[in-house]
Amino acid sequence: MIKQLFRRSLTIQPGLFSFSEYFKERDKAEIFEYYNNKFTDKRYIMYTQKWRNDLEKKAKRRARHQELERQRTPPVAQECKFIVHDQLKGIELPTSLKFAVCKIGGSQYKVVKDDQIITEYMEGLDINTTIELDQVLMVGAKDYTVLGRPFVENAKILATVEQQTLSEKELIYKKKRRKRYQKSQGHRQRITILRINEVVHDVNDQLLNRAVALI
Repeated sequence: MIKQLFRRSLTIQPGLFSFSEYFKERDKAEIFEYYNNKFTDKRYIMYTQKWRNDLEKKAKRRARHQELERQRTPPVAQECKFIVHDQLKGIELPTSLKFAVCKIGGSQYKVVKDDQIITEYMEGLDINTTIELDQVLMVGAKDYTVLGRPFVENAKILATVEQQTLSEKELIYKKKRRKRYQKSQGHRQRITILRINEVVHDVNDQLLNRAVALI
């Protein structure tokens, strides 16, 4: 009976029970007051100024590094250095026992034939695709060594893409003492696995004329 009377009163006088409009107006007033007073709150100013100062320091450091990079003169490419290990014994050509140091991305790898290396993820490569790595820093054999300045001339590495996969999971654990805060997170990096097919280096007469004896 009481519920029926309450429903009838709501239908007769809806303006007296507009609770939703009242709370909407009160929320608007509280939000307006918060936005007006937060710029004068000392704690708000302190925290905002702290992260703004960090951002400004990072921006200045980034600009300083960019300016140094623009002012830095790139090294002048020179002829590679051909070193003979034993002048009396000489060298035997062709030789199949060769190793090379190549640059892939931001890392250097020492490789020989049939090696398997794990590199940074290389986009746009399908499995069983043969690629050429031409950034060879050094080539070494039993009788001689060639040092590139910065890269070795007429040298390349033939490799086959075996896998485009993810690395093993690495756990990242964070904890703060006496704060009841701990967080564990896993990460798997995208990698490319290459198989070295051959180390190719052409020793021509011009390179032999610049030979330097080690002993």
